[in-house]
Amino acid sequence: MADNTITSPLLPSDHLILTINSSSSDTDSSVSSDTRQISNPFNVGELTVPEAIAVDPFHNYKAGINGFYEWVKTFLCIPLALVRLVIFGLCLAIGYVATKVALYRWKDKENPMPRWRCRIMWVTRISARFILFSFGLVPLTFHAFISLSLELFF
Repeated sequence: MADNTITSPLLPSDHLILTINSSSSDTDSSVSSDTRQISNPFNVGELTVPEAIAVDPFHNYKAGINGFYEWVKTFLCIPLALVRLVIFGLCLAIGYVATKVALYRWKDKENPMPRWRCRIMWVTRISARFILFSFGLVPLTFHAFISLSLELFF
């Protein structure tokens, strides 16, 4: 270990050196006597690049809306998107105001909220459910909504 240069071998000379060549011959005259050579089992021949596919999933080939069905979808979905946006905005505003009213001048953070503050916080929970509904999540059934309303007032 006297020679510690960048070109010195990392392992001592008493190790086995395996040389893998792409040729199919098992012996080579240029290989030293202390080196064994094995054949390359992954010799697959010449590598080629396949041709490009005809469909590009990142390119829209349609320039506009064609056909009756596409127009019907457009006229039905645009008002639906606007209604969802209005529901989202209203529920966000109602939830914000309800939270501000429930937490107005509430100093005792060690004890649970008084009953009237908890009832106002239910408005925030319901508005959060309607926000999820405006995004397309519909987990509320009529039975769940009625039981939620009964818990709110009793």
